[in-house]
Amino acid sequence: MKQSEVRQHVIDTIGKILVDKTLIQEEDDVMLSALELDEEDFREFFSILQSDFGIVLPNQIKADIAGMSPQSPYGQLTLQGLVDQILVESKRRTHH
Repeated sequence: MKQSEVRQHVIDTIGKILVDKTLIQEEDDVMLSALELDEEDFREFFSILQSDFGIVLPNQIKADIAGMSPQSPYGQLTLQGLVDQILVESKRRTHH
């Protein structure tokens, strides 16, 4: 799957969960911590992505983003960073 296809799928998925879609519509690479999602929303978001792409996102990413600790390296994860992580995990899966 191409990066642009993964990105669009991620945007479509988060768009189904977000109430206010302004950030993902107006910014190219929004920080996930800036989205108005609670822990349950993030859990649903990651669950859908993992199922759709047939991957497992590292627990550290899921925990840090859901907790939104600004000190965490993943607290600054952007939409593009998540797309890149999905691509890495997808490649890892196909090589095993």
